Parts: sequence; C-alpha cells; structure tokens
Amino acid sequence: MRFQCALIVVFGLILAACSDSTPPPVDPAVAAKAANEVRAAKEGALYEQMRQSGSWDVATSLGDEILAKYPDTQTAARVQQTIAQTRTKSAANADAHRLAGLWSYTVTAEDGGTQYAAVIASRKPLKLANARLRLVLRQHPQWGRSVYLLLDNARFDCKGGCATLPVSFDGAKPLRMKATIPPTGEPALFVDDDTGFIAKLEKAKTVAVGVNVKGAGAFDAEFEVGGFDPARLPVKTKH
Repeated sequence: MRFQCALIVVFGLILAACSDSTPPPVDPAVAAKAANEVRAAKEGALYEQMRQSGSWDVATSLGDEILAKYPDTQTAARVQQTIAQTRTKSAANADAHRLAGLWSYTVTAEDGGTQYAAVIASRKPLKLANARLRLVLRQHPQWGRSVYLLLDNARFDCKGGCATLPVSFDGAKPLRMKATIPPTGEPALFVDDDTGFIAKLEKAKTVAVGVNVKGAGAFDAEFEVGGFDPARLPVKTKH
C-alpha cells in the first residue's frame, strides 16, 4: 500500500511538471529589434514604391528617416545601397523645377492671330535701381519669330557699337551675332538670327550676352535657360 501511495505521489509530480508549460521570459532587446524590423520593413516598402514611381523627393525623405530611426535593420542596409542615387535624382528634379520656374510664358490675342512669348530675367540684377534685363523669345502672327533683350527702366548704350553681340552658350567661346536696335527707339535689342539663337538655346543650360547699358557699363548678362519649354512657343513661318 505504501508503495502504491509512493507511486501515486511520483506520478503526480511528473504530471504537474508536464502540465507546467509557461514559456521562458522574452529578452526585451530581442523583442525591440524584431519590432524595429517590422516597422522599418513597412517604411522600406513605401520607400521602394516612391522610387519606382519617380517621386524622388519623397523617397529621399523616407530613406533618410529609415536610416536615422532604424540604422541596424535589414531594411536600412537595403536602403543604404540606393539612397545616394535617390538623393542625386531628387536634387536633379528640384533643380529642373527651379530652372523651369525661371521662365514665364504669355499668350495674347493680336491682329491676325495669337502672340506667344517666353521671358526670362538675367541671373544677376543690373547695378541700377529698379532696372531689369530680360531675354524674350516671341512668336508673333504677323512678324514671326523674334529674339530680343528687353530693358526695364534703363537704355542700351550703343555708342560703342551694338551691331553685333558676343553670345556664349554654356561657357563656350562667344559667337558674334548681329543685332538691331528697332527704329522706334524702344529699349530692346533684337538678335537678327533668331532661328540659330533658339536652336542653340534649346540645347544649352546657360546663355551669356555681352551688353552695354547706360549707367551700368559693359558686362555679360547671363541667363539660366535650361528649363525652357519649346512647346510653349509654337513655331510659325513669317508672313
């Protein structure tokens, strides 16, 4: 009887031990790392989605955030492989928007049709109060295409000669391009070879034109023309 009782006690202890299924305590550091991996993976998926869609500025922001918040995750390691390219494309995108924003376009009704104009101001302001120099590309229904420099609150000084202008595209050796002051005496200086000028401008990032302005002297007026949109200036032949 004692033996049976002993067996019962032993079996009871064994059953009690088997029924104790309490899991071992979780390491907080391991749990935190796993949680970080999950959160980083979600942001990483959005980062890749933005890259694929060409939203480079958003992708750059997401990538930088992942690297800052989850530096030791697998997602951060993958982001590190592409973030340099993403930043470069984002910067190029931003600069393209900046250059495009330097141009202004107008469409106005004129006798015989519609006039289109594309205008950009010189990179640096004139050393004259309230004076401004602009480059204008114009398509007129009667006069056809024109390229001219237009001054606000200033006048060109052509005593030394304005018959030709030194024009440099992207810093290349200046070309001597014939120019004309209109007989009306307006503060404009027309480039005679408008077709050749625009053809070169469309491939350039910068155009520098040597001019002489009363009160400001001789200087090279530079224009950042890389954002020009030719579609905004429809080409038509002169009448």
